[in-house]
Amino acid sequence: MASDADLRPEPPVTGGWWDRFESGPVLTLASLLFVGSTLVMLSEGLNRSIRDVSFFWAEESVRYLMIWAFFLTLGIAGRRGLHIRTEMLVSAVSPRLRRAMNFVAVLAGLVFAAVLFGASLPQLVRYYTMGMMSESSLDIPQWVIFCAMPVGAMLWFGYYLRCLLVWWHDGDPFAVGGVTGSEL
Repeated sequence: MASDADLRPEPPVTGGWWDRFESGPVLTLASLLFVGSTLVMLSEGLNRSIRDVSFFWAEESVRYLMIWAFFLTLGIAGRRGLHIRTEMLVSAVSPRLRRAMNFVAVLAGLVFAAVLFGASLPQLVRYYTMGMMSESSLDIPQWVIFCAMPVGAMLWFGYYLRCLLVWWHDGDPFAVGGVTGSEL
C-alpha cells in the first residue's frame, strides 16, 4: 500500500546557480516591489477614505513597481509551472505528437522572448536619448522604468532555453512537478 509520501510528486531538479539566483535575489526583489506597490495602494486608499488626502506620487509609483515585479517573475513563473497550458489537449495526443507540440511551443517561446527583447531596445534607447521623465513631479527617467522589458525578456528567454534543453534530453519541458515544474 502506498503512503502519502509515495504519492507526492518529486521535487524539481535544481538547475544550479541560475535557479538559486532567480529563486533568491530576483524573486525577493520582485516580491518586495509587489509588496511595496500593495502598501502604497492601501495607504492611498485609506488616506482618500479617511483623511480626504491623495498623494501625487501614489498611482505612478504603483504602476512602475508592478511593471518591474511582473517582468522579473516571467521566467520564474514558467519554471514553476504557472504559465497557462492546455493540459487536456496535450494529454490527449500521442507521445510523439506531444513531443512535437512541445518543441513548437518552446520554439515559439524563444522567438517571442527574443522579439520582445529586440523590440524593447529601440524604445529604451529612444526614452534615454529624449530624456523623457515620468508624469508627476517624481521625475523618474522613463528608460529606468522600461528597462524592465529587456530584463524580463532575458529571464523569459532563459526559461525557454532551459525548456529546450529539457526537451533535447527527451523530457517534458512544461511538466508540472518535473524539471521545470512547480514544487507542489
